[in-house]
Amino acid sequence: MAEVRINARDLGQVLLDNFCERCFWFTRKFPLGQNHPFASPMPGIVSQADTYIKRVVNTHLQRTGSLPSWLIDALKNSFPGLDFRSVSFVNIVRWQFSLLEARCVLAGEADAIWEFPDGRWFIADYKMASWTQTQQNLLPLYEAQLNAYAYLAQQLQKKAVVGLALIYFEPEHNVQAVNDLDLLQRTKGQMMLGFRCTVVPVNLHPTNWVEELCERVFSILSSATPPTGKVGCQGCQVLLDWFRSISTNLT
Repeated sequence: MAEVRINARDLGQVLLDNFCERCFWFTRKFPLGQNHPFASPMPGIVSQADTYIKRVVNTHLQRTGSLPSWLIDALKNSFPGLDFRSVSFVNIVRWQFSLLEARCVLAGEADAIWEFPDGRWFIADYKMASWTQTQQNLLPLYEAQLNAYAYLAQQLQKKAVVGLALIYFEPEHNVQAVNDLDLLQRTKGQMMLGFRCTVVPVNLHPTNWVEELCERVFSILSSATPPTGKVGCQGCQVLLDWFRSISTNLT
């Protein structure tokens, strides 16, 4: 049986309300990637902004020895029992770990890892978005993703993880919400855009929670044939309509 590889970003798909095993099987078995004629590339500004956020926070922590004050304040409100003034930077690498008797490999790379003086780790994921109902609906997906990072840290680095969080950076695009003096000060030297930081705590689960998710995903992807689709699944209907269309054109 071929090895099944699971990305931490995909692990929580099975927890979403609209999850369909059949659609999941097809999209993972026959990935189109980005370089195909029908691709709709993500705007470059999104990935550039993500890289910029990481550099801003990491540079501040490495050069000054502390996180930016605005980030410490946001974290303190959500995690009052933790002192983020004394954390240190942890170099980010892509981890992978074999489980289920080496039949499955879980892989992932966190956006941010900070270490407290006692050696415990805190793991965060950055989001360039507003904390909206749509994002709340995706919380199970992010919860599994961050817990997968924690699992990898525990298994590969033998580190205790004390907390997980989503950190949202919402562009302050609503100029009515920003007073004139702030706008003038912000754009004094060059055109600049402000961001509002929101920290969303994520539940930290025991290791067997991640292992059970991996086992469920493995059971789907290791199947040689497509699983049964979810009743009323729009994705399955689109796939069926497409198949009927090409079948008619080929006859």
